[in-house]
Amino acid sequence: MTLIEALEKLALISKNGVDTLIYIHESTNEPIKISDAIKAIIRHALDIYDSQNYSITHDGIRKIKDDGNLGEIVYRVKVNA
Repeated sequence: MTLIEALEKLALISKNGVDTLIYIHESTNEPIKISDAIKAIIRHALDIYDSQNYSITHDGIRKIKDDGNLGEIVYRVKVNA
């Protein structure tokens, strides 16, 4: 699935929907809402339906490597304490 599809599905299974807070991998910024992440991708992506494959896992959204294994995490869900 594309990154936008993965974010939309993550919103569906998350308690707070598109208002769920997520962290961007390796970013020092504050968490953002899933809806804002989708808007940013649409605004900045040349091809929002890129050929990269993504998977939703217990810790967020991960890229799927060419060999089919899970790669680096792209978005991590913020867990409320």
